[in-house]
Formats: sequence, structure tokens, C-alpha cells
Amino acid sequence: MIIELDTRLLGLPEQLNMNQLVFLSMVLDKNQSTKNQDVRQLVSLISDDEVSYLVQQNLITSMERGEFIVYEPTERLKNFIANKGDYFDKFYEQYPVYVLRPDGSKSYLRANVNKCRHLFNVTCGKSSAMAEHLINCLNFEIHKKMAEGKLSYMKTMWRWLVDHQWEESEEEMNDTVDVKTNSYGTDLI
Repeated sequence: MIIELDTRLLGLPEQLNMNQLVFLSMVLDKNQSTKNQDVRQLVSLISDDEVSYLVQQNLITSMERGEFIVYEPTERLKNFIANKGDYFDKFYEQYPVYVLRPDGSKSYLRANVNKCRHLFNVTCGKSSAMAEHLINCLNFEIHKKMAEGKLSYMKTMWRWLVDHQWEESEEEMNDTVDVKTNSYGTDLI
């Protein structure tokens, strides 16, 4: 059995041990079916005191349903874990609305919003780090093109995502850092 632990749980102000963090992850993932032997065995390792502490801290609630106890996350826990906004929306806001092509025509870049949202979410998965990385790469590319006067060559959002354009920006970002750190004659003696 593979258990993914949401690292955002580590930011909770309460002092929680590993058993409690695993238990919270299972409650958040609705992965507490007692029919699964692995889950049952894992839950048996968590003491009642550890679970009651989570209830006292208003992180989970417990309800008896027949012979079972069902645990649900509280609004406090859900609000703490909730993303601080949708990453695609941030990406969408950063992307230029339109550009004037070299031939003078106006080209709108943010078409196919639903397809782009789906592709962005598939690319990033549940990784907030990857989503932030794409946004940083986009910002880098926009600033570079603006500085060079080549914003008119910006790809549409759909094409940017399909072509994995962030990989090129990623390489340029790494190259820029290397050039800045290895510049000759920049150190004062």
C-alpha cells in the first residue's frame, strides 16, 4: 500500500506525530474503507489518544454509523489544505490577451480555455511546485520577449502548453543564472 502524505499538513500549528499525519491524509483522501486489509492494519497502529487529539484540535469529526466510526475533515482542516487559488487561473491571468503580429494583424492568444485548463492540470498533476514552475517560466519568457521587442512572436496559450515551451524557458533561465554567477571581472578585491 502506498500512502501519499500531503506536505501542507506539516504546516499545521499543532504538534502532530507521523501517525496523526498519516491518519489526516487518509481522512482527506477518503481512503478509510475498512474492507481494505492494508488500511485496517494501518489504522490499528494509531492509538485512540492520537485520534482523540485530532478531534480536540478541531481537525476531524467522528460519527458512529452502526458498528463503524467514520471520520470527516472539519472546515478548519479543509480551509487550511485548500489551494490558495487555482493555479491555472493565475497562469491565465499572466498570459497576454493578444499581440500584434509583424504583419500588423491582431492575434488573440488565450483561446481554447477549457482545453488549456485540462492540459495544464494534466501536466501539473497535483504538484503545486510544477504549476508554480510553469508560471515562472511563462513570466520569464514574457519579460524576455518584451525586452527583445519580440512579443509579437508569442505562441498561443494552447500551442505554448502543447509544445512544452516552458522547457525552453527553463533552459534559458538556468543558462542566465550560470552566466550571472560566472561573469568575469564582477568581483571587487
